[in-house]
Amino acid sequence: MPRYLIAPHPALALRDLSSPMGGRIVSEGLGLMIELGLEGFTFKKLAERIGCTEVTVYHYFANKQRLLQYYYQVYWLWLDTYCRQEGKGQADPLQRLRGDIRALCGLWPADALAGRFTPKELRTLVITEGSKSFLHKNVDTDNKLKVFQPYKDLCGHIASEVKACAPRIRNARSFATTLVEMAHSLEFAMEHLPALTELSEKKDRERLAGFLTELAERYLATR
Repeated sequence: MPRYLIAPHPALALRDLSSPMGGRIVSEGLGLMIELGLEGFTFKKLAERIGCTEVTVYHYFANKQRLLQYYYQVYWLWLDTYCRQEGKGQADPLQRLRGDIRALCGLWPADALAGRFTPKELRTLVITEGSKSFLHKNVDTDNKLKVFQPYKDLCGHIASEVKACAPRIRNARSFATTLVEMAHSLEFAMEHLPALTELSEKKDRERLAGFLTELAERYLATR
């Protein structure tokens, strides 16, 4: 069972989340945020679910966007760690890249854990609500706080594997970011905007991974 210790940036939370209350807040908050979406989610509703006061929740997170960013970081930290660890025993960079693409598409062992969370739930939240972590007017300030560093690190890892496959490639980072984004945005389209992709016919992550792998191999072959 792949299980890694994940440590999000301490600036996201106001208190130590290893306490029983901190653990309940982030554990219950994930499911509730998936259920309601960021707009419908409130600390009052979370407090009612876990049986505490709204003020208690605010003692741990300044606002709901910080809580969303906490989940956002945990997901990308875990995915980056998973890709790097799984590729360690593979000498062929193309095979490592293929494995990374499968991971980007959510093809992991069913019993994988991201700290106290399941990657599947985190992925669901990131796909449906994750863009709200950075599509706001304070994105530059958050960027200076390294809120988005785990996402950048993952894109950097994928870029290094792309570069290992095709050393002369000039836009490895751009292509890596494209792969990461497509692995998540196409799954959203498969579920909610089916006219945007033929992958909606079966909503199969294996087909999604196959499509992106073929795209990557064709791109690399032209470099």
